[in-house]
Amino acid sequence: MKNKVLRFIIVIFTVLSLVSCVDYLNQTPDSVAFNEEQVFSDYTKSQQFIDQVFAPYTYFDDNDVFNNKSVSGFNGKRMYGLRESIADNCIPNQGSNWHPKQPYRWGNFYGALYDGTYFHEGSEQRFRDCWRAIRICNMSIANINRITNATPEQKDLILGNAYFLKGHFYFQLLQGWGGMPFLEKPLEADANMDLPRLSYTETAQKIAETFDLASQHLLLTVADNNWGRPSKMGALAYKAKALLWAASPFSNPTNDQALWTTAAIEAGKAIQTAEASGYYALAPFSEFHNLFIGPKQSSYKEILFGRIQAAMSVTWTPVWVGIQSDMLGGSWNGGESVTENLAQSYGWADGSPIDPTSSKYLSDPYTGRDPRFYQTVMYNGATNSLVANLSRTVQIWNEASDNSVAKELKVTEQKVALNGYTYTGYYNAKLCDPVFNISSSSKSVTMIWNIIRLADLYLYYAEAANRAWGPNAAPQGIPGFTLTSAQAVNKVRLRAGMPAYDGSKAWLLTGNQIEFEQKIRNEIRIETAFEEKRFYDLRRWRIMLNPEVLVQKGMYIKKTGATSFQYTIVTCPENLQLKWQERHYLFPIPRTDVELGPNFNQNPGW
Repeated sequence: MKNKVLRFIIVIFTVLSLVSCVDYLNQTPDSVAFNEEQVFSDYTKSQQFIDQVFAPYTYFDDNDVFNNKSVSGFNGKRMYGLRESIADNCIPNQGSNWHPKQPYRWGNFYGALYDGTYFHEGSEQRFRDCWRAIRICNMSIANINRITNATPEQKDLILGNAYFLKGHFYFQLLQGWGGMPFLEKPLEADANMDLPRLSYTETAQKIAETFDLASQHLLLTVADNNWGRPSKMGALAYKAKALLWAASPFSNPTNDQALWTTAAIEAGKAIQTAEASGYYALAPFSEFHNLFIGPKQSSYKEILFGRIQAAMSVTWTPVWVGIQSDMLGGSWNGGESVTENLAQSYGWADGSPIDPTSSKYLSDPYTGRDPRFYQTVMYNGATNSLVANLSRTVQIWNEASDNSVAKELKVTEQKVALNGYTYTGYYNAKLCDPVFNISSSSKSVTMIWNIIRLADLYLYYAEAANRAWGPNAAPQGIPGFTLTSAQAVNKVRLRAGMPAYDGSKAWLLTGNQIEFEQKIRNEIRIETAFEEKRFYDLRRWRIMLNPEVLVQKGMYIKKTGATSFQYTIVTCPENLQLKWQERHYLFPIPRTDVELGPNFNQNPGW
């Protein structure tokens, strides 16, 4: 048994012997191999050691196998698609047989695209790399007092980064694979590897404790030129997020109120810190797009922790967003199709919800909507930078009375989209950089990828506070803090120009806790669309198997006149539907890893 355990050391925890530690040390930025004593006795090398965990494409989920280099004009998510397409916000392009998201919609994780492919969500490679990152963090923490030439502030920086990154990668394991053994120190090569898994809730609480430790060593803010590094504010927000995951229905089926109250209190304290900082604030809505494309100063003040890909050279098509169109020359079967499900989530500008059966919606669905709809969804008749120099609007229709052909949608004889074009009548506008137009010349693009922003924190607090105290009740246990659940939601809505939940109209009543929770969930969905958060929200809310999630819909559009259209909501073909099962609430633990022993058990159904 001992030999078997040793054989799988690298497989699950990446537990390396002291000699093997050189493998990690080789990955320091200067690419020079140092022994353990050299690294952990020197501040610069110790900083480089923890900094390797920030490296993109190895540890962080930047999803770009080309290492930020322009290859034929494509980068990362543009080629392999968004995680959103394994949920119900968009449908992946079916024209590319290498697209790694398709097996998720088929209900199968295993196979060549699953087992060893890093950019595949839930892959064995990602599972192992999370453990590798955690070991690096634990080594940095364990050896902090060996550094002889560092100031207390410099040691704090290493510790803060190490605790924060440990919390981050444990959170990736939690929301992907569930509860895990929580390692407080690096294991030795001869240690027992068959460690029991903590529960989902216990793991989330340990993650929250780790972020709390990080907050004790980090500065409240990070300078703009060092953006992407952890801050105290980011740690406090992430702590609250972990506790919300512990309280959510998947982890908390008995609705333990203590879990909701703890999550609400910690989220409220984090908001209180942000609002008192004089620095953190929601960006003005005029700069909402800059939270994702071409960041501004306001972006850094709202995004509490995120990643940036600066000045990428990209040709032909908006980076990460597949829009196959005559105006862009068409390329690589790119289109990810935004679902009608998501489109309907954006209500009318007066705050009233969409009635998809109403003549108003079916005759003129895109006038007078929530302003975030126009920032997020590219629809028939839209005006944006892509067509600004063409003296026309975006053209998406399946058929036309005058037999005219839409520029942004090519169809078969059966009037359904050709591979690579939208299957649903919509494209993604949120991640579409304004520099793109009909020109095929190379563009310089800066993308910013947020992991948690202040808007998220307000909505997370609203969700927990509603469960803990109700929609309009004052919070408890947070001295000097009076924000209610409804008021927190209203901060996000008012920023977008949407009316507050103030009871002034029937549809602006909060209702009871259950009713208001549905409104909060919808707010989270539309505010964070295409930020790769929806999939894990569906999991933690335990609603992946709900019909409104599983059944994917689109819009069939017929042009009936020069400027008139007939809109019909349709159910997408079977091959575009989600096929989730109960077991898909967690990814499968790699098969070899469960052979470590009886304590490290496989997830249910796998």
